[in-house]
Amino acid sequence: MQNSAKISFTIQNALKNELDTLSKDLNMPKSKIIARALELYFDTLDLKIAKSRLKNPQIIKQDEMKKFINEL
Repeated sequence: MQNSAKISFTIQNALKNELDTLSKDLNMPKSKIIARALELYFDTLDLKIAKSRLKNPQIIKQDEMKKFINEL
């Protein structure tokens, strides 16, 4: 994995057992399963946030948007 970092966390035994089983059945490292699960979860959260923002749209003036883009 490129640009990776080690982390440590605690999960329930049931989740650990399921992760162990999936890792074995798929012949895939646990870290890869967890990373993919997080990516999918974050995508879900991004969609939820986007839908929430659509319910409360804010009008941004063109000048403000240009300034925002130029600051990126």
